[in-house]
Amino acid sequence: MAVAFVGTGVIGGSAFLGTRPAAVCRPCVAAVRPAINGGRRGTFLPSTMVPGRRVVATPVAVADGGNPAAAGDASRSLVTPGASGAAAPEPPATLRHLLKVGALFTLFFSINVCFNITNKRLLNLWSVPWTLSTVQLGTGALYCTILWLLGLRRKPNVSKGLIKALLLPSLGHTVGHVCSCISFSFMAISFAHIVKSAEPAFGAVASALFLGEFFPWSVYLSLIPIISGVAMAAVSEITFRWPGFLLAMMANVGFAGRNVFSKLTMGSYKKDPSLTAENLYGLISIISFLMELPFCLIADGIPTLGSNPAVPGLFFASSMLYHLYNEVSYLCLYNVSPVTFSVGNTLKRVFIIVASIIAFKTKVLPLNAVGMVIAIAGTALYSWTKNRAAKAATEAAAANADPKQA
Repeated sequence: MAVAFVGTGVIGGSAFLGTRPAAVCRPCVAAVRPAINGGRRGTFLPSTMVPGRRVVATPVAVADGGNPAAAGDASRSLVTPGASGAAAPEPPATLRHLLKVGALFTLFFSINVCFNITNKRLLNLWSVPWTLSTVQLGTGALYCTILWLLGLRRKPNVSKGLIKALLLPSLGHTVGHVCSCISFSFMAISFAHIVKSAEPAFGAVASALFLGEFFPWSVYLSLIPIISGVAMAAVSEITFRWPGFLLAMMANVGFAGRNVFSKLTMGSYKKDPSLTAENLYGLISIISFLMELPFCLIADGIPTLGSNPAVPGLFFASSMLYHLYNEVSYLCLYNVSPVTFSVGNTLKRVFIIVASIIAFKTKVLPLNAVGMVIAIAGTALYSWTKNRAAKAATEAAAANADPKQA
């Protein structure tokens, strides 16, 4: 874990200070905006990748359990145009940048695998998921608070209005995180992540119901492999237990709700330069910790760490790794496009599933393996289809705006 901290600091440069070196900054997170035609919501029009934009990806894009395909959508409300406002092609990647991105994703995959395996080992020895999930949130909250107090990261401009706007996203984050943690205590990590790969389906439904955001049919059809794969994996899963399955599904609902609530409530704060992704995630961690703490005390009281000497070390490592992988997630998103990040996040699940099967010697039946492959492939297909639809909408909007190009 110490190596991960050092690696993150070296590769990320000034990430812990809340800034990025100009030489390697690639602000290419696309923003998605609903077009208003005649007062009604129309097709989605992602903004073009414009040098000079300040990219501030919201925490819904990369936080634990967040929809990997939501990176572009989530960042749209907090991307402010630069002075030029003119579209320009993205500069070619340099060897230095490619090496940096490769190192970041290596850290991203490694820390995620270590976190999930450490988390499961701890829950096998010390099954107190309410306490564990609360302390994980509290660790992130304490980490960010220390950076703010020491001046190592710019303090966010906190107001009553901002806290009120963050309540619903924090509630969704709390539900998603605690349900994920409890579900891991009921069933194998590999199967839990297959169930969590169905989050895009919940996100698409929530966006349509609460935001009036609709996608082409090709995007919705790409959800079929995800749902089918999860169903196939579920019926053949040896460790299947209804409480774990339902809690993993509830986690999907929580994270999808967090994404929707963020878009509904955070729009008026998109121009605040102090509300970087790390600061927003820190504020959400603080609010979520305070939300979960009373329920944690009711459910677990103040538990002891028991007599197993491995528990304290695993407890500390799990709490630190949880926040650390979110920090690395932001570094990855800062340096690549949302599509590349979506692919990386999909591969992350593959690494976690394979590593957990090996680490815990999980027995996988043929139908279960096929379901896993279909669900993960469906997640990648959903990301690709959604990006393709967004690109087509952008081109159509540009043609409509400039009759000469039509």
